[in-house]
Amino acid sequence: MLSDSSRSSSSDTLYQPGLLEEPGRAAHYLEMSLNAFAQRASIVTAIKAAIRPMEGVWIAVCFGAEAWDRLNPEWRPAKLVPFTALTGANGYAMPATQSDVYFWIHGEDQGDVMDAVLQVHDAMRDISRCVLDIGGFKNREARDLTGFVDGTANPKGDKRLDAALIPEGEAGAGGSYVLTQQWQHHLQAFHQLSVHEQQQVIGRTKQDNIELEGDDMPATSHVSRTDVKVNGVGQKIYRRSTPYGGADNHGLYFLAFACDLDRIRIQLERMLGNSGDGLSDHLMKYSTPRTGAYWFMPSQTDLNHLLNR
Repeated sequence: MLSDSSRSSSSDTLYQPGLLEEPGRAAHYLEMSLNAFAQRASIVTAIKAAIRPMEGVWIAVCFGAEAWDRLNPEWRPAKLVPFTALTGANGYAMPATQSDVYFWIHGEDQGDVMDAVLQVHDAMRDISRCVLDIGGFKNREARDLTGFVDGTANPKGDKRLDAALIPEGEAGAGGSYVLTQQWQHHLQAFHQLSVHEQQQVIGRTKQDNIELEGDDMPATSHVSRTDVKVNGVGQKIYRRSTPYGGADNHGLYFLAFACDLDRIRIQLERMLGNSGDGLSDHLMKYSTPRTGAYWFMPSQTDLNHLLNR
């Protein structure tokens, strides 16, 4: 991990390094299931070896609810739960593939990232089983494989911290609730649409990346389903997704951080058509979620306490 002296805007609680380091043109995602017989001391030793600093790479570690309870039974963030399968009003669904420990590895050089992947895997091999192993990348314009710019609506500056970090005064302050989903795109079907039809699905212009307005913005567009306010408060999350895959299996590995897990849940339910209006996200006609998991990324302060007590 590179050095990072940034702190939460509301406290002296350090968040894990790399959270705000963009773009991270090379990325890798490892989701792991802990062995039932593994002792806490062995797990802690393995994680400490896995996240050992490496030049040019950020290595963050997150925990599923059951794994966090196993390692830290004293407390947990108030809303941390395992991801459960979701079904939608219009036949869409989101599967649950919750496991125990998640490593987010990213940097600017793919070779550096791969060295870190091997370090993590070697450290964890005796106490866990790797259940998801995916590499991601960013292109020059941060475009998804659909050809549309991804992450445009992300908050900027200190607003990223407001969206991503659990507030001071709550259990886990300075950490984040995290959602990961592997979305497999059906590009052949999507590219059969005209550019106008594609823009209606996404809610932005393809070339210039301008959000549609007024009657031009369908209520079923991806932007419409995920841009929502509750009691006047925008349910912003901070996304660090990347495209992934090869010629046959490809899509978007969705990675999002939130100060409140409800913000993520609301967006997922709106995408599925479960928000009262019965409208689902038309992007789901052309992209299918294959995985789904919730995680807690503890602050660096809490992580240090977990691993060194």
